[in-house]
Parts: sequence; C-alpha cells; structure tokens
Amino acid sequence: MKLLYLSSLLLTLLSINAYAQLPAYQHSVSIGFERVGLDAPDDIGNRYLGRYARHLAKNRLMVEAGLGYMSVLNRRNLPMNDYFVDGKRRKRVTGDLTLSFDFLKTLRHAFRIGVGPSLWYRKDQILDSGRFTIGSDGSISNLQVKWHTEEQVNYGFNVLIEYEYAITKHLTLAPRVSFVSLERAGPSSIYGLNVGYRLLK
Repeated sequence: MKLLYLSSLLLTLLSINAYAQLPAYQHSVSIGFERVGLDAPDDIGNRYLGRYARHLAKNRLMVEAGLGYMSVLNRRNLPMNDYFVDGKRRKRVTGDLTLSFDFLKTLRHAFRIGVGPSLWYRKDQILDSGRFTIGSDGSISNLQVKWHTEEQVNYGFNVLIEYEYAITKHLTLAPRVSFVSLERAGPSSIYGLNVGYRLLK
C-alpha cells in the first residue's frame, strides 16, 4: 500500500515538474517550409510561410494566421523528342486563417485538427501549343510557342492536421499536412514542417 502511495506521489510530482518547466503561453510565432501540389497543369513547389497564433482555452484552441509565398519553375514538355520549353514562373501569394483544436492535454505535445478560410493570389503562364520543325538529325528549329496568362484571386477553405512538440519552453517543432480547396484553382495537397517560438506571459 505504501509503495502504491509513493508511486502515485512520485508521478504527481513529476507531472507538476513537467508543467513547471513549460510555462503557460497565449501567443506564438513560427516559420514554415512546405511542399505544395498545384492544380492542372500539375506541379509541385516549395512554399515559405510566416505564421502568428493566438492560443485560447488553456491552449486547447488555436487561431492561426499564415502568409506564404511560392514560385515554381514552369517547364513544359512538347509532345515530341522530350523537348522542354521554359515559361514564366508560376507564383502564389497565400493567406490562410485556421481554427484548430488540440486533443492532447499537455504543454509539451499537441495534436491539432483545424479548418478555416483561405485567400490565394495566383499568376500562371500556361502553355497552349508549340509548333516546330524537326531536322534530319533530330534537331528542332522554327520553334513557335503560344502561352496564355492566368491571374486571379481565389477564395476557399483549408483543413489542417498537425503534431507539435516543444523542444524547450520556447522552441517548438511541428510536422503538418493540410489540404486547400479554392473556388477556381482547384485542390492542393500540402505537407511540411513548422518551427515555432512561444511568447511567454
């Protein structure tokens, strides 16, 4: 009986000590690196982000605003001889607002699922057609390429799944996956890593 009592007391003290080492916080900032799949013509590129989060309800709720930028090399393959042509880069300026819920009651670990609105600006140069002449030696000449530019602001929604681990009382590391669906640009699947800094009270 004494052993059980002492074990319970030790676990309680360890739990209190763990929380003492990780003070409560209400604000955090982070930077992120993500791989983003784009709509047709299919592409994948790197997105760089800055984020600010407000933590509520003893850190069980998080409201996060993120601003990101990506630029993807727009190389397109002509239908013969594996010949590639380079267009202007495909660009995105992204804004996402996400409300998420943490399913773990601990300050060191967090497992969040969230949803919210997204507003993305896109500028793409899309290949329409390519005409060329193939010489007897296989070389290509008289190349004529036709492009059209698409530039628009799209709105939609985002879904987030994130696991966050507190390395220190300030520094956090969070792998995450998300999905964004936009009205005219279609869906994008995203995965990446977030490095955060907790602003203590």
